[in-house]
Amino acid sequence: MNFEQLLYAEVLAQHNSMQKAADVLHISKSGLSIAIGQLEGELGVRLFDKSASGTKLTTEGRQLLSSISDILRLKNSLETTAGIVSNPKKHQKISIHYMNTMLKPFVNPFFENYSNKFENVQFDISCHEFESIVRRVKHHEIDAGFIAINNAHDEAIKSLAFAPVCDSKLVLLCAPDNFLNFLDRPITLEDLKEQKFSIFNDKFHDEIFERLQFQCGPLSLVFRVDDAWAMEQSITRLNTVCFGRTLQGNLSSNTDFSNLKQIDIGHIIDDNFKLGWLTNPNYMLSKETQELLEAITLGIKKDA
Repeated sequence: MNFEQLLYAEVLAQHNSMQKAADVLHISKSGLSIAIGQLEGELGVRLFDKSASGTKLTTEGRQLLSSISDILRLKNSLETTAGIVSNPKKHQKISIHYMNTMLKPFVNPFFENYSNKFENVQFDISCHEFESIVRRVKHHEIDAGFIAINNAHDEAIKSLAFAPVCDSKLVLLCAPDNFLNFLDRPITLEDLKEQKFSIFNDKFHDEIFERLQFQCGPLSLVFRVDDAWAMEQSITRLNTVCFGRTLQGNLSSNTDFSNLKQIDIGHIIDDNFKLGWLTNPNYMLSKETQELLEAITLGIKKDA
């Protein structure tokens, strides 16, 4: 038995045809048939039944297919890991998590410098909530997180290193035709009672929304979401309002997000936040990771 025979069995199971599987594998139909027969002989189990409708897995074959696939995956994983161990400078993985909507400044530096700095880098980036980012940085599951905090959250990151990049204010985002845009005075709690809210799935936004409800009673919450496009649609089509930071409009990957209006709420809640990098001081960042963080930081400061 060898890996080649196992691969042939997996491909044949996908196509249910000796000829189609042979074409995919770039071997002869007879060669494939001989290899499958040898595998069945070594296992002592008939894996496939041939009929006019095709070549399909037997009941025993279906039971063994998952084990065959597991062996092939482990082989691929072993080869990948061996390549990294044998040449660590050639293989580099950078993992960053960021808080909602601000994707553009993270990916542009990677694209722009790919050929001269990051050609051998696998860049994993995804959007997560504050608590998830803190937990993953603590356990070194990711290299860094980009978060927004105010003084109330210092305790949550006390064992980690936080490097501020810029300041940002929390505002209320609304559609251009929302009546809040036409007030010639600061908005009041009474104004907020008349609004329908959409909020991002974010611990901070939940806390702010609850705090406002303590002040002015129940508020109408109609939509919760992670995606900027969906939030923009809710604001413009349902005339809802949501909490957002001033940089989010400029740095969002959704260009329509920057068309929303920003309403000052600093006289109602604490609206001052710092945005920056969260890392674990017990782990050293690679040279490539440091270079990418620096490039991202420059881009954010430029738009701040």
